[in-house]
Amino acid sequence: MGSPFSERLRLGRISYLNVLPIYYPLESGLIPHPFSITSGTPAHLNRLMAQGELELSVVSSIEYARYPEQYLILPDLSISCRGPVRSVLLLSRIPIDQLSGQTILVTSHSHTSVALLKVLLTVQRNMEVVFEHGSCTEALTKREPPIAMLTIGDEALRLREHSLYPHRCDLGEAWYAWTGLPFVFALWVIQRQAFERWNGVLREASESLTSAREWGCSHLDEICSHAVKSAILDLQQLQDYYRCLNYDLNTDERMGLELFYRYLSTISEIRRAPSLQVYSPLACVA
Repeated sequence: MGSPFSERLRLGRISYLNVLPIYYPLESGLIPHPFSITSGTPAHLNRLMAQGELELSVVSSIEYARYPEQYLILPDLSISCRGPVRSVLLLSRIPIDQLSGQTILVTSHSHTSVALLKVLLTVQRNMEVVFEHGSCTEALTKREPPIAMLTIGDEALRLREHSLYPHRCDLGEAWYAWTGLPFVFALWVIQRQAFERWNGVLREASESLTSAREWGCSHLDEICSHAVKSAILDLQQLQDYYRCLNYDLNTDERMGLELFYRYLSTISEIRRAPSLQVYSPLACVA
């Protein structure tokens, strides 16, 4: 199906399985769209957005909290969960409650997951740990693997049953058990500076993404059949995985996001908890 759009917005795409329900319909031509798509890790897309090299992207939810003056949130879109997420895991060789004083290897690919782990350990559990950034997959090849590590995305899906790490904490599940609210790992945001120049296209862009979400979430069997080619999970595991994920940004997701931002402010990860400024074709609304 050809695209009717003459202007192309630069759109960021996380290079993980979790975004396929949104991006497969766009990339396969099922949903017309005005995008030129760039893939990368969450941290890479955060940098591209911060530098103004993308007009619109899915980003770590902490990215909006750090630069709320720079972005508008697209309505009705997130990567979130209400319980286990399966792809954001703290893996440990010792019981989780014995990690105080230990060093935890954390990925540099997702700022939100690291910040959530810090909230869960320091605020909820009152534990003091040291974070060391690095590659979990590489660390496992060394003579002395880390005592604990935070894995995300496809790497977490590959390593979740690793024999060296019998103790596992699913961060989405831990957050929901603690707060009773969904956790929002990622948002789609627009550069505020793009608002005036691209306003005529942004409405169609937002509608394309919403249509892609609706198509993807109603055709998960087809999404799974495509995703199984990655050889990370089998078909049944993929079906279970996508059932854990949510792509809406409704009242509960917003409440969970605002609570997360308040905790981030409490532990000085951000200056203050921002209000949620949501894109509208006519105005910014909270």
